[in-house]
Amino acid sequence: MSLTPVRNLQLHNQIERVLHVQGNYRGGILEMAIVVDREFDKETARELCGDIITSCKRQSEVFRNVRLNMVLWGRQDIRAETVAAAYVQMGTFFDTYEPEESMNTGNGQIAEEQENGRPVIEIMEYLKKFQARSKLILLLTPAREKLYQIADRDRLRQALSPFLKQKLVLVYPETMEAGITLFLS
Repeated sequence: MSLTPVRNLQLHNQIERVLHVQGNYRGGILEMAIVVDREFDKETARELCGDIITSCKRQSEVFRNVRLNMVLWGRQDIRAETVAAAYVQMGTFFDTYEPEESMNTGNGQIAEEQENGRPVIEIMEYLKKFQARSKLILLLTPAREKLYQIADRDRLRQALSPFLKQKLVLVYPETMEAGITLFLS
């Protein structure tokens, strides 16, 4: 799943919107985070992240020297690592990547967690606490509906406030959207 020219333009527009939020980015070295849902298979994650980095570097000189935090988000754990953008762009970052099985299995506990939105709320709270310095956060997930099936909407809104909703770009296989849409839903 690579970025088509239309999706590339959508990505550029979303990034420009985030970087031009009043008080967000003021120059210097940009710090950003890419959050990868571990439901993606290895090759899809490798290709999509590489395309995103390539697209960002073509978009602006700001991305030539960026501090990149890669966050791997799974049901059991959240792992973060600061890496060079070229390492992700070449795909070598994903050599040790292990995907998780889809949440659409017959396991009742997994279905209950998905219904309650516990993993989604946990990643948003994690981003608020540990990625607060990032001026741009891209969350890549293959399942858009997973982000919107949350029982505790107030807890999600609290995690997205005050700043995360403006810095977040949600990237799905078919489209992209701003984090504010998740906050307003």
